[in-house]
Amino acid sequence: MDARQPALSALLFLVTAMLAACGGGSGEGLDANGRPIAGGAAPGALAADFGSIQDHVFTPICTVCHAGGAAPQGLRLDAANSYAMLVGVPSSEVPAVLRIAPGQPDASYLIQKLEGHAAVGSRMPFGGPYLDAATIDIIRQWIAAGARS
Repeated sequence: MDARQPALSALLFLVTAMLAACGGGSGEGLDANGRPIAGGAAPGALAADFGSIQDHVFTPICTVCHAGGAAPQGLRLDAANSYAMLVGVPSSEVPAVLRIAPGQPDASYLIQKLEGHAAVGSRMPFGGPYLDAATIDIIRQWIAAGARS
């Protein structure tokens, strides 16, 4: 038996566990159509403002994977970090494209990822359930209005 075998096995287990933790998501916080459910800590309907999008989309859905030091592409979407990591920041997968280009939803990598037509990577949320068109449209409205905090 190779002396490196236990270390390789442990590494394989760790990588597998990390990938499983970021799987397709549980769908928690979404209704049967993939729309965020209003309620709990985020009362009211989803609105085209950052706080509402954070409460109804980023926190309950995106932070399943995009939180902490192991967040994919270093993109942490928890309330303390999301705005600074999104607005006006080049995407790590395609640096020529901003994650959110204020006033330009079609040029924003976030919209491209949510709609599934980004040049690189998978549609988000990874593995679904995906956000419905009405929810993405609210995010588009916020970006079109300047993506203010």
